[in-house]
Amino acid sequence: MASENVGRRRTQPVRIIHMSIALSDPRPSVDVPLVIVAKLDPMPDREELQWWREQLGERVTVRAWSGSSPDRLTDVQVEAPADQVEAVARRLLTAVEEANAAYPERYPVWRQEHDERMAEERLQLRRRLAVHQAILDRVMDEYRSSR
Repeated sequence: MASENVGRRRTQPVRIIHMSIALSDPRPSVDVPLVIVAKLDPMPDREELQWWREQLGERVTVRAWSGSSPDRLTDVQVEAPADQVEAVARRLLTAVEEANAAYPERYPVWRQEHDERMAEERLQLRRRLAVHQAILDRVMDEYRSSR
């Protein structure tokens, strides 16, 4: 089953419009990494989010995606050791630029492959659940017949 987004092209690139620092632990320590919170605009849509997770995750340590709601994930949180904040920030900017550049050519293929993988995983899960349900049905049949 192919996604409706396979043929669709993003009209605007995703951009980082602001970065700020957040502590990753409420008890600050020199050894605890900092978190760079990067605000994205426009945000990746729901269908594209896994693409962006993979693209950025290959280049920086993504801690989380956040926003005002699960459907409005506008921020990406990236871990950065205190002595590497500048380098990590630059890698994050580069990662976004590279993902934007690759998007027109690679996203439709990635989307189709992703959808096929997800369909196969759902099928395998249904098969596993059917096997386990058959076991439960057999147990119940044996229980009923022994009464």
